[in-house]
Amino acid sequence: MSASAAVRRRPTLTRSRRLLLAIAVVAIGALAAGSLSVWNGAKAQAVEVGTWYNIESRHSGLVLGIRAASTANGAELVQWNANGSTDQQFRFLDSGDGYYRIQARHSNKVVDVASGSTADGALVQQWGDANSTNQQWRVTESGGYATFVNRATGKALDLWEWSTVKGARVSQYTPTGGVNQQWKLVKAG
Repeated sequence: MSASAAVRRRPTLTRSRRLLLAIAVVAIGALAAGSLSVWNGAKAQAVEVGTWYNIESRHSGLVLGIRAASTANGAELVQWNANGSTDQQFRFLDSGDGYYRIQARHSNKVVDVASGSTADGALVQQWGDANSTNQQWRVTESGGYATFVNRATGKALDLWEWSTVKGARVSQYTPTGGVNQQWKLVKAG
């Protein structure tokens, strides 16, 4: 067998195959670097940092507030009739990377998952601002309503057991997309 017959030719890549290969290499590199995200239908909520909001439940029509307008660490986040009080007014403080702390106006404390618990139904309370991950929330918007997902736990702010009762607690729960996890941001007047 001659030397020339033993040499195999590699198939040539067509222009379109080279382009697809280049795109695949770039996409794999971006995924590995963490700079490419997969779109899930929700988009980041445009919150105005420093603006005071009432946060209204899509399910019940009631707003978030701090139980009995307490200023103590550990006071529960609950729902109540909107009455204009400052324990029902919250603003967003930028924590970076698309996360925010949610600060109560009356106490200057922030919304916090108690002890960083990862359990469904864990207490959501106010606590002194330490900018810890159990105090940071990603705000996404879909259809005019916001969903808040905790950075430390990956759980959504949830109107516990679909309650429509004044004083019902707010907790965290695995994100379901249910209306009990959807909130309308209304600028406080």
